[in-house]
Amino acid sequence: MYIVTGANLFGQWFSWTKNISFYDKFEIIHPEIESKFDFKKAKLITSCWSYNIFDIDNIFYIAGSWHGRDNQIVKIPVPEEKKQSCKASGLLITGNDYMIILVEAVTRSIWFFDFETEDFKKVKFNEEPILENAVKKSKLTDDVIKLAATNNTFIYLTSEGNVYTGQLPSYVDTHTCVGKACDIECGYEHYMLLTTEGRVYTWGNGRRLQLGHGDLTNLDLPTEVEALAGIKIVKIKAGGWHSLALSEYGDLYAWGWNDTGQLGMNINKDGEENLERKGQKNYAIPRPVDIYNDQGEEIELIIKDIACGTRHSAILLEDNTIWTTGCNKYGQLGFSPKDYEKLEYFKKSYHNPNIISVIGGPWSTIVEIT
Repeated sequence: MYIVTGANLFGQWFSWTKNISFYDKFEIIHPEIESKFDFKKAKLITSCWSYNIFDIDNIFYIAGSWHGRDNQIVKIPVPEEKKQSCKASGLLITGNDYMIILVEAVTRSIWFFDFETEDFKKVKFNEEPILENAVKKSKLTDDVIKLAATNNTFIYLTSEGNVYTGQLPSYVDTHTCVGKACDIECGYEHYMLLTTEGRVYTWGNGRRLQLGHGDLTNLDLPTEVEALAGIKIVKIKAGGWHSLALSEYGDLYAWGWNDTGQLGMNINKDGEENLERKGQKNYAIPRPVDIYNDQGEEIELIIKDIACGTRHSAILLEDNTIWTTGCNKYGQLGFSPKDYEKLEYFKKSYHNPNIISVIGGPWSTIVEIT
């Protein structure tokens, strides 16, 4: 079950008969009865600007905008050659504003479904990782286990820890990374990689400091974020142009663009917004984020989960409270935009004893509960 706050401009979170364009507080989602959509069995796969992708019994559905019409629930097309075997083939899926991306995990075939042409284009992972040992060995299974995409970036991770980027996937040299790649994330212009040793690497466009290396330099290859080198990181998330990392001890680190307070650092000792500071400071290297309640008391609870939207962030604490910061144009922080156009520090916005995780949509915050 999902509880949501934020944008619903295209009916991606249903409530069509009520014509709700956005939620300004966390609401339990109930699809329209006539949709015959079994939301209790639905697993959210991707939340985009104009639609969501759900998985129900290994069949993918779009909710939201489809063929220029809003408030749709449509079974996602499958390539002709996969129609008979799509359930058993291990298809992964994501999407952006222009296309849906389907990846067959085992064969590593990729299909791009273009919204304008309504055609599938098939490509494959053409570049293979270079083996350090010249002795030929039998090829291990190297299934695709995760993919992520925005309008400008595409990234793929395999079971053997190999990473590929681009719409036409190119192998990324990760031989200098300490540990095996175990997670990947991408913003609108940058990439993040986490290894089994808890090391964080970033690359791509650094013009808004989202790489965390202390400068605006663009990087072609994964480079370790040195400020986190002595800290074991267990989770990473990429916003539009900012980045978050969670340590094994439940501490949050943030860096990058902070134009709407998405890093949650503008706070004084009284637990209120620092009104003396004019404009938001962007952070070129990761900094620990302190959380305060409305009385100005520091919250010393462990952070269990983290999430990013385009220009906002959300965290889940061990007491099952959700705290949010950043842009609130569509109520994505769980507060009315009339009360808060934005927040420049983390503020408690929701509590539920049954929270499993927090998920960031571009302009929404999603809570999964049992």
